[in-house]
Amino acid sequence: MNRIKITYLTLFFLLFLSVFISLGYGKGFYELLKGFSCSEDFCYVLKKIRIPRTIFALLIGGSLSICGVTFQSILRNNLAEPYTLGISGGASFGIALSLIFELNSKAGPFANPAMGFLGAMCSTYIVFLLSRKRFFDPNQIILFGIVVSLIFSSLVFFLFSISDPDRMHGIILWLMGDLSGFESDFIVFYILIFLIPAFFLFFLNKELDVLSLGYEKARYLGLNPDTGYRIFFIITSLLTAFCVSVAGIIPFVGLIVPHILKIVLGTGSKHILFTSYLAGASLLILSDTFSRYVLYPLELPVGVVTGISGGTILLLLLLKRR
Repeated sequence: MNRIKITYLTLFFLLFLSVFISLGYGKGFYELLKGFSCSEDFCYVLKKIRIPRTIFALLIGGSLSICGVTFQSILRNNLAEPYTLGISGGASFGIALSLIFELNSKAGPFANPAMGFLGAMCSTYIVFLLSRKRFFDPNQIILFGIVVSLIFSSLVFFLFSISDPDRMHGIILWLMGDLSGFESDFIVFYILIFLIPAFFLFFLNKELDVLSLGYEKARYLGLNPDTGYRIFFIITSLLTAFCVSVAGIIPFVGLIVPHILKIVLGTGSKHILFTSYLAGASLLILSDTFSRYVLYPLELPVGVVTGISGGTILLLLLLKRR
């Protein structure tokens, strides 16, 4: 059995195990199965809280990971991640505006995610326009993304300084990454908006491989680099914006997962994309489960857990690299 098959089997088992732990923590296997059909309190908790939250963690973890693969490939930089284009800064600014003007109470539960999404797409559009003037040079794209993110982050701190501190608790929690604010009634809608862009990334894996060779080589091989960059920027930005607007900023998932799988599997976007989705989903599900119960009844923001664990793993990988 080759390394690719072993990796797939391992990751499928890890995903199954992480889902089981997330759904059945504190309960036995029989009690978990019984919870799907009974009318007890655990049945309600399972169907209304644990299952939707596990699905959210799976979708967001997998989406961030494949966005990380895409950015690392087209930017040819293993330190690129889904927030490279300043998406986190733009989304933070949008959420801050929504909280300050209390749009959630006026426009419904989708106001905060919608404003976060608009802010994320605004920052991405600015970076895209600037990058086009530099022919999508990877180093320039990263620099533009950092600068745009810093500008939006500074605007957020400006809003902090002039606003009522009581209103800022929500955005501070959101900035640390939080899966507790999901709307379980709209789970089908969320599944669609996360899976459709992911499907396109899986389908375009060959084009991603060509773009990873660089601008000139991609043109030589018959691919229009400008169109290719534009398509991948749009898809990954949409997917990352969905993740950020729903769950806030969850660091390191889109950075560490592709990095490890490239070490294990080597190059080739097809298998890296699929395995990254499985690994990212498992990582975020386990991190969310840990964040819920490590200080029970208090709940840690999941971004704190992924930041500490992901940062530690990345440091160990860098120290072991020759």
